[in-house]
Amino acid sequence: MHHIAFVLHKFSIKNKNVELVLPQTWQVNDLFDQLQKNLTEFAKWLDWANKIDSVQKEADSIKMFQQKMVDGTAFNLVILVDGQPAGMIDLHNLNHESGEVGYWLSNDFQHLGIMTESVEFLKKYAFEQLKLDYLILRTHPKNSASQNVAKRSSFVYLKDDENGHKVFVLRND
Repeated sequence: MHHIAFVLHKFSIKNKNVELVLPQTWQVNDLFDQLQKNLTEFAKWLDWANKIDSVQKEADSIKMFQQKMVDGTAFNLVILVDGQPAGMIDLHNLNHESGEVGYWLSNDFQHLGIMTESVEFLKKYAFEQLKLDYLILRTHPKNSASQNVAKRSSFVYLKDDENGHKVFVLRND
């Protein structure tokens, strides 16, 4: 069955067609499958990874993301690679001056530049459309791939937070 997605941004990279789309319930099974397939890796970096242990919990997450978007407290996008859900990127803890960038991507599609390009789009959206003053990006202290995405996207290391995560910041100058 072919699904319609509301596409906010699309690009091609290394023979992959990537679309950043609004989260919808038809994506739930694929997103859950990607989380399960990558769980060992993701659980090292993402506190919530082990909590999504059923398709229903993934569906509940999508509904929560949709509600937070309506409330204006988050902005979530699903990353489709060649039409299949492969990850997510979001702004959370969103307020009138800042938001925090979060993301995950299936190992099948890492190290291709997909996440860096996705973060670049999110930055542009945050600064030009939402008129935010700055963005925050936190990474696990040992997640060098995620730290490299932050650096490639011009985020600057600020400090380690109370949980030992590395905090990067990007100002809208």
